[in-house]
Amino acid sequence: MHYRFLPNFRLVLLLLLTILLANCSDNGGGSDDSNPPISSQDINTTRFTIVEVNTNTVAGTEATYNWSVTNAPSQNYSLVNTNAKEALFAATDTGIYELAVVINDKGATQTKKISITVNKETKELKTFISKVFDFRPAPGQFINDLPAANDGDTTERVLARANSYLTKKNGDLISLGGFGGYVVFGFDHTIVNVKGKRDFRVLGNAFWADANPNPDLTMRGGSSEAGVIMVSYDRNKNGLPDDEWYEIEGAGHKMAKTIANYEITYFRPDPNKKPVPGGGTGTVQFTDVEYIFWKDNQGKEGYMAQNNAYNHSLDYWPKWLKDQPSITFKGTRLPDNAVDESGTGSYFVQYAFLYGYADNAPNNDDDSAIDINWAIDKNGNKVQLAGIDFVKVYNGLNQQAGWLGETSTEVLGATDLHLLGENIPTR
Repeated sequence: MHYRFLPNFRLVLLLLLTILLANCSDNGGGSDDSNPPISSQDINTTRFTIVEVNTNTVAGTEATYNWSVTNAPSQNYSLVNTNAKEALFAATDTGIYELAVVINDKGATQTKKISITVNKETKELKTFISKVFDFRPAPGQFINDLPAANDGDTTERVLARANSYLTKKNGDLISLGGFGGYVVFGFDHTIVNVKGKRDFRVLGNAFWADANPNPDLTMRGGSSEAGVIMVSYDRNKNGLPDDEWYEIEGAGHKMAKTIANYEITYFRPDPNKKPVPGGGTGTVQFTDVEYIFWKDNQGKEGYMAQNNAYNHSLDYWPKWLKDQPSITFKGTRLPDNAVDESGTGSYFVQYAFLYGYADNAPNNDDDSAIDINWAIDKNGNKVQLAGIDFVKVYNGLNQQAGWLGETSTEVLGATDLHLLGENIPTR
C-alpha cells in the first residue's frame, strides 16, 4: 500500500521545488527597466539591398518597439518602420552598422542589438535604367517618332524599342504625348532612400530660357514639361512592378489649381478626315485645327490641335493602337504653366515647378533630382520607404502652348544619385 502512493509523493515534492525556484526568479527583478541587452544577432547583406530586421523575440501583441542605428560607418543608410516589430534597413556604403531596438512589453523593457555587415556587391551595378516594363503614351506630335513606330508594329515591338532607347548610359528621348501618357521602368538594384539627400533623377530635355521677358515672375522658365513621378518597392520580391505605387509630391501638387484624380479620354480620329495643314503668318507656322477629340471627368472637352510649326507629317495616334477607338488616362493634373509672354503668340515660356518632377528642370540642375521622402500614398499621406525599385513617369499637364503644340513630357533616362556619388541635399 505504501508503494502504491510513492509516485504521487514524488510529484508533490517536484511541484513544490518548481514553485520555490519560480519565486526566486521573480525576486531577481525580471521586470526591471535596466535589463542588459539581449545577445546580438548578425546579418550579412550587400549595398543597395533592403533587409528586413526582426527582433525574433516573443512579446505580447501590445508591445511597442523603437529601432535606432547606434553606430554606423557613414550616414548613407535608410532605416524605416522604426516603431514596428520588423524594421527595414538599406545602405549605400560598406561597413558594420549596429542597430538597437527597445522593446516595451507592458512596462517590462528589454534591448536587443543587431549587427549588419554591408558588403560590396559581386556584380557591378548599373547607374541607369535596366528595363522598361510598360510604355503607353497619349496622343501627341512626337508619338510614332520618339521612339519610331511604323505601320504594323505591335505593342511588344514598340516596348522593345523603348527598351533600346532607355536602357543605356546615354539614352535616347521618348515622348509621353499628352496628359497621362506614361512609361514604367526599373533598376538592377534598389535605390536607397538616404535621409536628408535626394536619391534619383529622371532625365529629360528641359532647359531654361535665355531671357525671361517678365521681370515680375520669380519662377524659372523655359521649356518645362513636368512629368509626375510614381515609385514602388518590390515588396513581394518577384522583380515585377506589381506592388503598391506611391506618388512623389512635388511643389505643383500643393498649388490651388491642381486637380487630383483627373481623368481624360482621347478618341481616335477618323483616318479618312485628316486636318488641313497650313495657316498662320510670318515665320511661325501652325495649324490650330480640331484633331484629337478628348473629354475629361471635370465636365470639359476639347481638341488636341495638330501642330504644323515643325512640318510634322506624323500621326498623333499611336500606330500600334490603330484599332483602339479610345484611350483613358488617370492621374494628378498640374496647373497650366505655359505663358504667352509676347502677347502675340510668338514667344511662350513654360515655367518650372519648384521641385519634384521629370522634364521640369535641366538634368544638371539640383531641382531635377528627387527625394524618395516626398512620396505619398493614394490618400495623400506621407509614407516611409527604405528604397525603390521601379519608377513610373506620366505627363501631368493638359495644355496647348500655341505654335509649340501640346505640352508633352519627354524622358531620356534615369540615374541613381548615390551610385553616381552625387550629394544633393533635399529641401
